[in-house]
Amino acid sequence: MLVIFGIAAIFFITASYLELSEEVSRVTDSMEAWQLDELPLVLLVIFILMAGVLVHRTRQLRKQIDLQIEAQKKLTFVLDQNRRLTRKNIEIQEAERRSIARELHDEFGQSMNAIMIDGVAIRNAVDEGTDLHTQAKSIVEVSGKLFSGVRGLLKQLRPVALDELGLTAALETMIDDWRRRFEKIHWRSNIDIEYKNLDEAVNITIFRFVQETLTNIVKHSDATEVSVAVKLDKLEERITICVRDNGSIQENTESNDGVGLVGLRERIESLGGTFETGINTPNGFFVFASFSFKE
Repeated sequence: MLVIFGIAAIFFITASYLELSEEVSRVTDSMEAWQLDELPLVLLVIFILMAGVLVHRTRQLRKQIDLQIEAQKKLTFVLDQNRRLTRKNIEIQEAERRSIARELHDEFGQSMNAIMIDGVAIRNAVDEGTDLHTQAKSIVEVSGKLFSGVRGLLKQLRPVALDELGLTAALETMIDDWRRRFEKIHWRSNIDIEYKNLDEAVNITIFRFVQETLTNIVKHSDATEVSVAVKLDKLEERITICVRDNGSIQENTESNDGVGLVGLRERIESLGGTFETGINTPNGFFVFASFSFKE
């Protein structure tokens, strides 16, 4: 508006100096037959009508902006509610996993251990080569396989190291386990998260993030190098996680049903964080997450 009034003032001064109105009147007087002397008034009416249309349109735009602001507030509220529900759902899921893991460990695990002990006792008590010795040996072998399977299932349901040793040790233990199983892959890790006051949701989210991404790499990747970085910045109260590999692009997109990375995204966004995936240069794939925490 200031610019418009400024230009109008400059035009008024210039028109006064050059006497433009008188010049227009002199030119149009000779064309009275065509009524061109009425042209300035016509232009004035057009200007007034356009100004009215502009004012009306401005009011409409203001109403639209108000509606958009209200819709944005509602959307923000709904997204916040969705994050809370997602976080609550994850907490319930982890609580159920913890309960199942405890039952497997206390009931099934101890029962299988007792069967294995009885099988060993029978095997050692009878002569070798007899049917009973063969059956007892088979019981011991089957019990050992089941016991190993239960231990692997317990790690997936609820990592024991996370409860007993803490987050940093649990992550390092998991990476060392992958390192022993896949010796051809060069593993690098930088776990800088020595902080004991993180809540359960943050701890399990970080652990599941690394667990899911590494599982995805070893299952679907031809990578020979994998790096894991988990850092906590106390000053900014922010945690960042990044898992990179040098495998092909196709194998690291998403699994057939897309549940893995989608689940990770939901976990991170439930904490109010950001989740990104992308392609390394010159090849490979990365999964990155960042979210804040409160002491």
